[in-house]
Amino acid sequence: MIVDVAIIGGGVVGLFAAALFGACGCDVALIEPSVDDAAPSGPIGIRTYAIAPGAARALAHVGAWQRLDPGRIGHFDRMSVWDAGSRGRLEFEPPLVHEGPMGYIVEHQHLVHVLAAVVTSLPCVRRTRATFGALAAGAPTRLSLSTGVTIQARLVLGADGANSAVREAAGIEVRRKPYGERALVCNVEFAVPHANVARQRFLAGGPIASLPLHEPHSAAIVWTLPAQAAEELLQADAKSVARAVTAACEATPGTVTRVGPRAAYTLERLTAERMVAEHSVLLGDAAHVVHPLAGQGLNLGLMDVAALYECLDAGAAARGAYPSRLALRRFERWRKSETAAMSLVIEALHALFARDERPLRTLRGLGLELTSRARPVARWLAAQAMGEAGEVPRLARFSYSDRGAARAE
Repeated sequence: MIVDVAIIGGGVVGLFAAALFGACGCDVALIEPSVDDAAPSGPIGIRTYAIAPGAARALAHVGAWQRLDPGRIGHFDRMSVWDAGSRGRLEFEPPLVHEGPMGYIVEHQHLVHVLAAVVTSLPCVRRTRATFGALAAGAPTRLSLSTGVTIQARLVLGADGANSAVREAAGIEVRRKPYGERALVCNVEFAVPHANVARQRFLAGGPIASLPLHEPHSAAIVWTLPAQAAEELLQADAKSVARAVTAACEATPGTVTRVGPRAAYTLERLTAERMVAEHSVLLGDAAHVVHPLAGQGLNLGLMDVAALYECLDAGAAARGAYPSRLALRRFERWRKSETAAMSLVIEALHALFARDERPLRTLRGLGLELTSRARPVARWLAAQAMGEAGEVPRLARFSYSDRGAARAE
């Protein structure tokens, strides 16, 4: 079997790539092991993403955003950031040209479900339940699957996560930096409504973020902690965790009254030496993993897909043409530059706020205060976080003629 595009990985990034390339007529093989794409039900799951407006517009382009249940989407209109070690505080507001929320909070399962529905509706996309085995570069590239099937593809997309088998098969080296930290995630209820404000407080042990969910008293917590401290909170009773989160958030917006199920995952920085090898391309976590303090992980992956689509002539691919090396090089320069810039900012923030020396605390506080007073600078930073600054793929750009994704109320 020969296809235009073979995608390894059935997560959000892989499904979005299948929807985007499949919608323009490319013959797509989506290769994934068994994946649960059922609709979410019951309480909001603890695996959530902060989705930037630019990423929401890209998802709307393939018809996925419109399928989301508004009753399961949180959104925030402002962001408040402050430092536990100083008086520094920064209030983010959206850029003047922006309409709608600054960002959305959406469950992983919710996104997988709606994207899977879009992909299933496309006759030129075939979902194969199998594990990727090996890759033989060439024209076309040959992929061996666990089922014994061999697929030939003009373009191979590795969207198979941080431990990417495609990356390894393509011989692409990777740099890893463990942080010695874990991110504790859980959903909580506050005694006071969150007022659709996303909050982040920088503590000596790591930042804690409170992200508003749809229910006015509910929020998703992402708390970066030393590994041992995270493990202790995983094992603690709910009342102890509620007290700890209340103290870490400085009782803002109020006292935590309920804590849901908890989980923790180990944090590391990952950078692939290349994103392209022959006719293979790495996307999302297969190419880069950043610290979650800025909430940009999934947004970067979705922008990878949108940028690749823009660089390639998808119509030519659907007619049996191979992607040009020039187009792939342009994509790689574009996305490595964007992700490197974002990673540099995140690393600098992580290093600055992880230090607790008095001079640094004073400097941090002064920097936050000066940035807060310089409103154009604060708005520019907000635009960066919202995916509306820098070299933004066309699918994600704000337009007055097309208001983009529907507002989640």
